[in-house]
Amino acid sequence: MKLEWLEDIVAIFESESLVEAANRRYLTQPAFSRRVRSIEEYLGVELMDRSRKPARPTGMLVEQEDRLRQLSADLKALVVDLRKADREVSSRIVIASQHAITTSLLPGLISEHLGDLGYNLRLRSANRSECWGMLITKEADLVLTYKSMSELAEPSEEYVEEILLSKEDLIPVGRSSLRDRISDGDLSVIAYPSDVFLGKLMDTNVTPHIDQRWRKEVKVETALTVAAMQLAAAGVGIAWIPASMIKNTNNSSELTSFSDILPTPRIATVATRLIGKKAEAETAIWAKLQKTGRMAS
Repeated sequence: MKLEWLEDIVAIFESESLVEAANRRYLTQPAFSRRVRSIEEYLGVELMDRSRKPARPTGMLVEQEDRLRQLSADLKALVVDLRKADREVSSRIVIASQHAITTSLLPGLISEHLGDLGYNLRLRSANRSECWGMLITKEADLVLTYKSMSELAEPSEEYVEEILLSKEDLIPVGRSSLRDRISDGDLSVIAYPSDVFLGKLMDTNVTPHIDQRWRKEVKVETALTVAAMQLAAAGVGIAWIPASMIKNTNNSSELTSFSDILPTPRIATVATRLIGKKAEAETAIWAKLQKTGRMAS
């Protein structure tokens, strides 16, 4: 059984509902429910009594709670020890970042600031909740994620420390030929799913404004900003893309900014790590990022 499945089950024991358990695991409720179904299919038994509202663990699962908790703790400790030993031997630093950051800001950050330190950098790309999950489980030493301006104004969690690396616009872009249609009130949109960061940002900072002025039609939905940008360059519709990604793409000549007429929210890129004793390699990387953050502010 996967370690993440054992941790899912422990989260269920520690929560009053699947929604609360999903929050503990930094997942949406539908995604967490799918994970529980996967565990049940693997084991061939039902773990949740869904006749109750909210659903609760079956009596059979409750009887095994102590064993499952101990198994999860032991396996987690083993994984952490093995990964820690491996990183200490090889001077490896694991950086997890959102997909868009991996393709936009991170290459320049490594080539200009981190690459000359002589450490083995291992990059992992995922959505924001998965990045946070890797940080909490110590699968990553630090994570680079986006925050909205409202999130940036909030205090960080007490168990982490953060560095603001940059702020940039989320720019609405598309083919210049779309401007006449937009002027006529028709807006073709390349959307992000509502359960990812950019989708939530669009729902709160963009959609309410454009729904008041345009006849919106969602042409396609994708969680990948690279795909959204390619679709915009192909003339499918308007996509909201981080400015740094547009700057580093070969398609920039095919894209026209519509920031003059469409909402253009700001986003921040933040580096985050857990508070605690650190190895020399991570300390050096963090110091470089702090210098980069001061230069950007």
